[in-house]
Amino acid sequence: MKWLLNPSSCPGFQKFEIKDHVERGEHVHHTEYFFVQIPERYALVNITDYVEDSLSRAKIADGFCFVSAMHITAGIYVNDAENGLLSDISKWIDNLAPFGEDYRHHATGEDNADAHLKSFLTNHCIQVPITKGKLDLGTWQQIFYGEYDGKRTKRILIKFTGLKIL
Repeated sequence: MKWLLNPSSCPGFQKFEIKDHVERGEHVHHTEYFFVQIPERYALVNITDYVEDSLSRAKIADGFCFVSAMHITAGIYVNDAENGLLSDISKWIDNLAPFGEDYRHHATGEDNADAHLKSFLTNHCIQVPITKGKLDLGTWQQIFYGEYDGKRTKRILIKFTGLKIL
C-alpha cells in the first residue's frame, strides 16, 4: 500500500478550533481540535509544529499536553522525524496488520480492519510535559499523527493543563 510519509509537516491540515479556555487564578485549561483530511489512506505525518502553535495560544508555562486521535482508525505517537525511520515504521505496521486480509470485521461490510489494528499499534494518545512554556521533548522526539483510513476529515484533540505564563 502507498504511504504518505512526511517528517516535517501535516499535508491535509484544515484548521484548528479552540473548544475551551479556562483560567482560574494561576491555572489554565485549554482545549483545541485540529481538523485534518489526509489525502492518502495511510500516512505518518509530523504535527509537532501545530501542537507548539496551540501551546502558544494556551499560554501555559508549566504543565502537561495531551494529544489524542479522536478516531479508532488513527494514532498518535512520539519518535524521530527521519525519513528512513518513517519508512521502517510504516513497513513494520503493514507487516503486523496488512491490508486485505480475511478479517472478521470485514463481514460487517467494512474493509478497514487493518486500520483498527494499525491504530492499536501506535496508541490513540500521548502526554508531553511542558516546561518554561515549551514542549519538553527529547532531542530528536517529534509528535506524529498516524492515519490508517484516510481521505476523510478527522479530529485531533489537544488539551493543555498547567500554570499560566505570568
